[in-house]
Amino acid sequence: MSIEKEIREAGKKKKLLIGSRVVIKALKNGKLKAVVYAKNCPEERIKDLNYYEKISKIKVIAFNGDSKRLGQVCGKPFNILMVGISK
Repeated sequence: MSIEKEIREAGKKKKLLIGSRVVIKALKNGKLKAVVYAKNCPEERIKDLNYYEKISKIKVIAFNGDSKRLGQVCGKPFNILMVGISK
């Protein structure tokens, strides 16, 4: 399944977390299945994600689009840097 399709399905099932602070907090608590970040996400956030990925074994995926496109995929009228898909 493509990542865009997976994000849309998670949004329909109300299992999509939006925003870097919320996603990183859920990642620390082990409540996520996967994290997707936009290609224009700040380097510092990407380093944090990679660190928590190693610890928690949750897959982190680089979205092949910017934050505007990620917002469109999520069905939101604003830019989104990072989304988390709940278990």
